[in-house]
Amino acid sequence: MEFNWWNSILMGITAGAASILPVSAEAHQRLLLKFLGIRQVPVLMELFIHLAVFAALYVSSQNHILKMTRASKLARIPKKKRKRPLDTVSLMDLSLCKTMLLPGLLVLFLYNKASAFVSNAILMATFLFVSGLILYIPQFLPSSNKDCRSLSRVEGLLMGLGGALYVIPGLSGVGTAVSVASVCGVDRKYGVNMILLMTLGVTAGRIVLDVVNMVTGGIGLFSFAAFLCCILAFAVAFLAAFLVIKLMRHLASETGYTGFAYYNWGMALFTFVLSLMA
Repeated sequence: MEFNWWNSILMGITAGAASILPVSAEAHQRLLLKFLGIRQVPVLMELFIHLAVFAALYVSSQNHILKMTRASKLARIPKKKRKRPLDTVSLMDLSLCKTMLLPGLLVLFLYNKASAFVSNAILMATFLFVSGLILYIPQFLPSSNKDCRSLSRVEGLLMGLGGALYVIPGLSGVGTAVSVASVCGVDRKYGVNMILLMTLGVTAGRIVLDVVNMVTGGIGLFSFAAFLCCILAFAVAFLAAFLVIKLMRHLASETGYTGFAYYNWGMALFTFVLSLMA
């Protein structure tokens, strides 16, 4: 069975939302493909969906990115020639973001191997259950207000390592990074904004990987109808990701993300039952 318009909409919504929420995007895509009776997502559609997620993250974080970019450019100008004071906080944000991003980009080289390792549904269900546990822990920890001015490089690296777990189907990179940030005492609103920036960089890396896969393996059968399906998937993935980013920031100010622990446990049970029926 090939992707049609309806399947493209479902895949765009699922992939766009799951890439930002504290859930496993890979696990959700696998389950959706199983229900649709499709073996895999075409590499061109993967590229368009990743481009949509990247665009949504960039648009929603544009002000933060511009501040860091301006601060970086200003820092290169000799102190005596600067016409305005240096934004040191934005510079520290940029440094922390780079530290967090490093593990996520490095594991891209292991993405195919990690996906192949979790080849059966029972193992994926186990990782979904673990992902729920990871999200459940922060509610027992005291809240704090640490940001780039008080975070160490080690803490930033630990958050990045948590985010790098997105390569394992069933584990959520965003969810793990959020929980690690809570353990480190990071302010929840600040933490989610930095994790979204980290996800932006990781998504850029996945776009590069998609292009490499297209160059080395080709794009398969191509038609105008297939291209329209990719455009449709891009549009709905962008909208889903953009709305979910707003939801993540709202939850950071309100209840947090513990509720997604129950969702992950429900998905783990569902996946386990599905594996028994197969």
